[in-house]
Amino acid sequence: MKDIMVYLKTTETCNLNCSHCFTNGINGRKIYFDVNKTVHWLKSLKDNLPMMKTLHIEFHGGEPFLAPIADMQKVYDEVNSMHDNITWGATTNLVFKLTDDKLEFMRTVLNKRIGTSWDPKIRFANEKQRELWENNVRTLIADGFTLKLFVSMSRDVTNTEPKEIIDYAIGLGIQEIDFERITMNGNAKKNLALWPSNKELDAWFLKYHEQIVEHNLRDKIYHNFMENIYAKTELNFPDAGTWCRNCEQKLFTLNADGTIAGCPNSAPEDHYGNIDMPFFELLLNPKRKEIIACEAARDPRCFVCPVFDICGSDCHQLEWEGDVCASPKSLMMKLKDNINNTVNKPKKLDVRLFKLHS
Repeated sequence: MKDIMVYLKTTETCNLNCSHCFTNGINGRKIYFDVNKTVHWLKSLKDNLPMMKTLHIEFHGGEPFLAPIADMQKVYDEVNSMHDNITWGATTNLVFKLTDDKLEFMRTVLNKRIGTSWDPKIRFANEKQRELWENNVRTLIADGFTLKLFVSMSRDVTNTEPKEIIDYAIGLGIQEIDFERITMNGNAKKNLALWPSNKELDAWFLKYHEQIVEHNLRDKIYHNFMENIYAKTELNFPDAGTWCRNCEQKLFTLNADGTIAGCPNSAPEDHYGNIDMPFFELLLNPKRKEIIACEAARDPRCFVCPVFDICGSDCHQLEWEGDVCASPKSLMMKLKDNINNTVNKPKKLDVRLFKLHS
């Protein structure tokens, strides 16, 4: 456990109600995190995890900026100097007024880097919300921010040409984009019609790659999902991205009510401890060990897959549909064939790999 990431959920609720979200949107509990207990727990990480080399803390939610900025600032002020090699981030829907205190927090604590979410049709309740989001994006970029756009893989996305979404992001000035597949949590469990099938996902990601090549899009915006896939084939790095199969060992999500889990997607439902319990007891909690074991296990069909050597199996929360997994298998087969047919294979790491951020 050398590289630790903590998702700090400042609240369980949101000002939006996206039907595919792993939280419960506006129906999430209207509570805020306990600042003092959170600070104490974060400070204790150094003593409890002596092997820890890096620590990233991500303000999360619900919508993290619904919490008082003063509380978020206090966490930073009291924790930042306690750890070496610490970084901070936030993932937000950006559908709110960019007040002076929020902007100052984003400029200083977040070092002008932030993640935001977007979807073609189901993100915004009305055009006014969409315009507010676009104006906020443009304002931050004009101020020198780096923005990473998170797009959830709903059926609306798979019914849209990849280049159309990429062009939209580039037109706004966004520098990075990441496509995230939906897990069976929160609102998503109630709206299964919004989910594309694994076959539809597979076909879309192959098309995504083909349009990157056809239109020379790789250097125009950073494609986080695709760069993870390219790292597998170009760099022989199978553990890139959600295929690492060790997320539950290095991630902690602090829910706003003080319960603790691993993956933030399942954190409201699959927590295994709380902020008050001894850290040793938290690490050895039977439920945590069970979740880690489930993540480490592979479906037997993976071992006979022609791309298992570069895939390694996908995120354990992404379910098979019959004999079709959720991984972009067709894309990886194509890339693997390309590499096998290339005489001059790359001999050094692509520096773009090191742009991968949470």
